[in-house]
Parts: sequence; structure tokens; C-alpha cells
Amino acid sequence: MKKKTIVLLIVILLITTIAFIILRIRKHQDDVKTSNNQRYLEIKGSVNEAVEWNIKAQYPSCPISSDFDKDAKDGKSYYNSSFLIDNGYLKKEELLDIDKKSYCDIYVVIKVKYEDPLDHQNNCSTSYKAYLKCNDYEDKGYINWGN
Repeated sequence: MKKKTIVLLIVILLITTIAFIILRIRKHQDDVKTSNNQRYLEIKGSVNEAVEWNIKAQYPSCPISSDFDKDAKDGKSYYNSSFLIDNGYLKKEELLDIDKKSYCDIYVVIKVKYEDPLDHQNNCSTSYKAYLKCNDYEDKGYINWGN
């Protein structure tokens, strides 16, 4: 009877230990994923600031809409991280990936709507969408421009 009790306690202890280990591994994976997502959000924040700075320089009188206008047909422009870095809107270090060795890339689409097609500085609105690509992360819609 004592042997059965001891074996049962050992089995319960093993199951409890295995369950504890599995839970710790999952918690660690969730923590790493949260940390990675936080870094990608930081990168996207830097990119958004740089893109809005660029839009304000190109279209100073046009408000920037937070809603991306997929139907805007008046004006479109596209660029990647090299454009923002080369023109001083973004520092390369702001695109440092989570491995601290490689850099993320972006693909940006800017759309402009004009009330008067001959007046590109008044009665217009702009919207943009930035797509991020890192080693282990890629936004749907990202296009590689050979960076």
C-alpha cells in the first residue's frame, strides 16, 4: 500500500513539474513576443513621424488624414526607408531590428486628393500607409524596392 502511495505521489509531482515547466515556457514566449511587438510599434511610430514630416514639407496646406484613402486618384507617391533616411526625415538607427544587427525596411504609399487639379497646395487632403518589413515581421502589403 505504501509503494502505491509513493508511486502515485511521484507521478503527481512529475505531472505538476511538467505543467509548471510548460507554463513557464509559454510565459517566456509571450514575454518575448510582447517585447518584439513593442519594438515594431516603436519603429512604426518613428516611421509615421518621418512620413508626416515629409508630407508637411511637400504639401504644407494639405491636412493629413488618419484614414487611408484607397480611392484617391489625384496624386500618389511611393518610397522606402532609403528615401526617408537620405532626406533626413529618419535616422537609420530608428529602424534597428530586434536582433540589434539588421534593419527593417518600409514601403510607404502617399495619396493626395485635390479639389482643383491645378491647385496642388490648397483644398487638398493627404493620407498615407506605411508597411514595415523586418527579419521576423512583415506587414501585408509591403513591397520590396530592392533595399
